[in-house]
Amino acid sequence: MITSMTIVLALMVTASAEAQSQDFISIAFKIDGKPATCKPFGVELRLDGKAISPQRSGEGFYVPEVFKKTKRWSDDQRVDITLSCNEHTFAFPQRYPAFVRANDWELGIARPLYAIERFRRTLDLERGTWLAYLIFEGEPGVVTFAPQSDPPTDWIETMQNEHSNASGKRARDIAYSLAIFGVEYEKNRDYLLRLLDGCLTRPRESPEDDECDSELLDFVTNLYWRGDDGLLMPLLRLADTRRDVIGEIGTFYSDLLDRRKEVALTSIEGLGADQQHLVCTMAYDDDLSIDIPKRDRVRAFLTKTPGDAAARCSAAIKE
Repeated sequence: MITSMTIVLALMVTASAEAQSQDFISIAFKIDGKPATCKPFGVELRLDGKAISPQRSGEGFYVPEVFKKTKRWSDDQRVDITLSCNEHTFAFPQRYPAFVRANDWELGIARPLYAIERFRRTLDLERGTWLAYLIFEGEPGVVTFAPQSDPPTDWIETMQNEHSNASGKRARDIAYSLAIFGVEYEKNRDYLLRLLDGCLTRPRESPEDDECDSELLDFVTNLYWRGDDGLLMPLLRLADTRRDVIGEIGTFYSDLLDRRKEVALTSIEGLGADQQHLVCTMAYDDDLSIDIPKRDRVRAFLTKTPGDAAARCSAAIKE
């Protein structure tokens, strides 16, 4: 028989659990998008220069009292978040204190292939060899990254062993990963570039091929942004309408004209007149027609720059 006291105790326990859950941050740890264990787990917060070690429970922690304040945080206040998981320690500095509240967080490791698949537009892809990331689930679109420099040796050894027998898409993907890790960089970069050139020579009616897709272009452009300037002219000469192979290459041209204006224009001047116009038209069609602030920056630069190439580009980038 259930007594009234039993019911009261049950309600108290439930209420207590709900109250605790409202103050708890649960950490979901993932490697390349797949759930993984995070033991031991550690967390340290630093607010206004003061270190705070929250109470931990399993793979999560309770929100410290200082973060439960209801008043607004000042614009210059930031919190440094350091999370440790297994043998890894990741630092995410200068985050908004309001993010430290009852919620679910996703802490993850993104190796080169998964990183470019999920986070292809972040500039952090250009830094380090792989990414650690933290997503505040209650803040849609808020992702913070911690690029990492040194890949675990076993990753490289595993890929090198597999590469000798790999073919097709897998061989392509491993070549990109090894290039990111600096393993036989020129050999793997040149392989990707030859593959991209070969894809463009295929007949338009060719059956779908998972080697020849927009991800291949992402690989090569990422290597350029990471500092391989020798890839710029080959990428400019790729201007083509083959969307099945090069995807939205105009977005790369748009970023180039915005981020490296002088370098971009000097390189474009080395192309023929028709190719100059095509590069800038694709930049407009794929990106500048949508991103108005970027378009205005590019047009302002082109308008004040003398020369035929600047004039052709300016004409291609419509109002």
